[in-house]
Amino acid sequence: MVPSKSGTALVQRQPIPREGEPALGVRRGEAPLLVVKAHVRATDPDELLPAFSRLYPGATLRPLAGTAFRCDLGLTSAGPVTFVAGDWDLGGRVEAAALGDRYALVFAGEGSGDGEVEIRSRRLLIAPGTRAALFVPGRPANLRLPMGSKGRTLTIERAALDAHFTMLTGHANRGPIAFDPELDLTTGDGATLHGIVRLLREEIARPAASPFVRPRLFDVLLTALVTIPRHDGLRLLELPPPRVAPAVVRRAEEYIAAHAGEAIRLSDIVAAAGAPARSLQAAFRAARGMTPIGFLKLRRLEQARQMLLAPEPGTTAAHVAAAMGFRSAGRFSVEYRKHFRESPSETLARGRLGVAR
Repeated sequence: MVPSKSGTALVQRQPIPREGEPALGVRRGEAPLLVVKAHVRATDPDELLPAFSRLYPGATLRPLAGTAFRCDLGLTSAGPVTFVAGDWDLGGRVEAAALGDRYALVFAGEGSGDGEVEIRSRRLLIAPGTRAALFVPGRPANLRLPMGSKGRTLTIERAALDAHFTMLTGHANRGPIAFDPELDLTTGDGATLHGIVRLLREEIARPAASPFVRPRLFDVLLTALVTIPRHDGLRLLELPPPRVAPAVVRRAEEYIAAHAGEAIRLSDIVAAAGAPARSLQAAFRAARGMTPIGFLKLRRLEQARQMLLAPEPGTTAAHVAAAMGFRSAGRFSVEYRKHFRESPSETLARGRLGVAR
């Protein structure tokens, strides 16, 4: 197995990147979310087990009865999330008396046969584009993959997902979130979650992804995971959020103003404000008519405007958009015009005239 690493360094304020260079950003107090890739091709389950056990501690791999074993396994990790693409040419069985410290969302890839899952004597199917299964840490799980299966799995560290649930609700779970293991991908919410997973996978695969975008997509994914699948904690998310003092909104605003140029996440703002996310969002909407993330976007637009009004040599509107975390230059232009009533290019032209004088 030969791992390879790629990622965008997050440093102090730098000049706008030139054509072909990755967007720059900063991240307060944390290491960047580096992408780590690994690949294993095995014809013996024992060859695959070391890599597999890091994701599913205690799991065993077996060939189907009467067949040989062959598997091509690709792993892509970023922060608490790992995407696993397994092509099981001759099928196989995965058996675990109790999964380790990760949640796992298991899909069947396009063109794959249907897989069979058994969780606590409950039998489920995973089928391409229609059915997925959600494994919970500490629970037994068995998975049977027929010949030609293309397993696609997203795993999330338990600590990350549990912390996100606590951030949203203000309540800490005593154990892992008790998800219903069956997930219908044909419904609106199930299809939404599937789309978010695909989007994050694509973003992680991009070598020059903006350091602002990836953390935001992590938050979107974690929120979708704790709000879409059925579980016993949903009732806490359905209750009205507790009201908080105006000082909470002020602390959040001050934090956003001080760190808008950094790749901060909603969890960072919540920690600075000292209130559960849903309470903060409700208070922010009541006081400012927008969410904290909407307020952060406005502050970044204002910082982008300052870059355009005092441009460095080689600055373009697209480079500024990428540097300030906008995934699409076109979307940045629309948002910018809505807020400032002129295009980024028009601001940049005025900025260049001012610099030339």
